[in-house]
Order: sequence, then structure tokens, then C-alpha cells
Amino acid sequence: MSSMQLRSIEESKIHCAREDFKAISSDSVVFDVVDSYQSLFDMVMR
Repeated sequence: MSSMQLRSIEESKIHCAREDFKAISSDSVVFDVVDSYQSLFDMVMR
């Protein structure tokens, strides 16, 4: 998947989604992007 080239419209959608999730995150709930079980585990264990 890392070798896939995203079109600019797809990159824009991803950027907008990340900004939206950042805006609704709070101290008790944090939204973020994970790409593996290990990155999820690392975020949970913070």
C-alpha cells in the first residue's frame, strides 16, 4: 500500500478528514490514524 500513488483529490479528502477528527478530539477522546496493530497499541499505551 505504501507504494500506491494517491491522486491529489484523495490526498485532499484524507487531509480534510484528519483536520475534522483533530477538531473533535478532546482530552478524553482522541481520534488519530493508525496503519498497523503496533501503532494502535502504541497510542493506547501512551
